[in-house]
Amino acid sequence: MQGQVLESLLAIVFVLVMVAVVVFIFRWLWNTTMPQVFGIREITFWQAVRLLLLAGILFGGHAAVQMPQHMAVDELSRDLQGQ
Repeated sequence: MQGQVLESLLAIVFVLVMVAVVVFIFRWLWNTTMPQVFGIREITFWQAVRLLLLAGILFGGHAAVQMPQHMAVDELSRDLQGQ
């Protein structure tokens, strides 16, 4: 029981650290590229978090909404056969 709790806590900490690393990399890329190329301001850590969340929402970051792969292939093959 105690081992499962410790394992769960370690998993949560790992996920949080990985999210923070991704945000820091995104922020660094943004702050080194965008101001020089487009002349826009640098962003903060929390602005980078919000931009990543917004990009996930806009460009398909929700697995529950996506069609399963085998269904997409079946639908595509039906469309191609119908043409």
